[in-house]
Amino acid sequence: MSVPVSSFPIKVRPQPVQCGLCLHGAKAFEVHCQKECWSLHFYNYSGTLKIADKSLVFQTGSVSLIPPGVEVQWHFPPHASHYYAHFKSRSLSHRGGVDICLLSSPDAVLDGFGGQFDELVRFFEAGDKLRTSVRLWDLLFQLGEPSSSPAFLHILHPTLQVALAVIRNNPGKNLRVQNLAAQLGVSRSQLTRLFQKEFQCGAKEYILQTNIGRACSLLRRSAMSIKSIAMSSGFKDLPHFNKAIRKETGSSPTQYRLQNS
Repeated sequence: MSVPVSSFPIKVRPQPVQCGLCLHGAKAFEVHCQKECWSLHFYNYSGTLKIADKSLVFQTGSVSLIPPGVEVQWHFPPHASHYYAHFKSRSLSHRGGVDICLLSSPDAVLDGFGGQFDELVRFFEAGDKLRTSVRLWDLLFQLGEPSSSPAFLHILHPTLQVALAVIRNNPGKNLRVQNLAAQLGVSRSQLTRLFQKEFQCGAKEYILQTNIGRACSLLRRSAMSIKSIAMSSGFKDLPHFNKAIRKETGSSPTQYRLQNS
């Protein structure tokens, strides 16, 4: 069965709206439709999606690009994680467009696409809109004009992919490395070694940095109270939160908010 294609305005830099790493599987299937946004997904699992009255089977490492207003139904296995980016294009026409398959197989995707997508998510979570947009644009170019894109050789370990999904989808939870390792079916030392190899820090440090990044983003962009931000970013008390923010930024949470508002 042929895979549908869509003409994407590749000459216009995309405007990211929401990016992240989702963990599905609690439900056997879900239906989604982004009315105003394009959706780019990188799959860390094998499954099935139904789009334009066609059921398409995909493997780990596949990528989908869904136009605005198109309904998609996903069928999930347990522990199904994928990276996603919802974004808008300012172009109202298809001039300068390039045909991109709505679903690209792993063979059609350059090695390292998932690692680059992970960096995109980290840029977004850090509030770096420009780097998020440029990285997303580059990923779209890799899909639309693969012959002009460099080859990258980096792929995240599958255990890390699920670990990152758990961490990023539980921002207000005080995650413990031992419990996370047990959930993933590996030892604490194995999980720590994976994080150390990939991010040059242990799982505990990575979780802390993720929580701090979320807290700093909320301090800059929201009107939430300091206490609410601390609680929603995984910090159990205000003294611990104040100490972490001051160590990271050189300022107290209140000072950081005033300096970046």
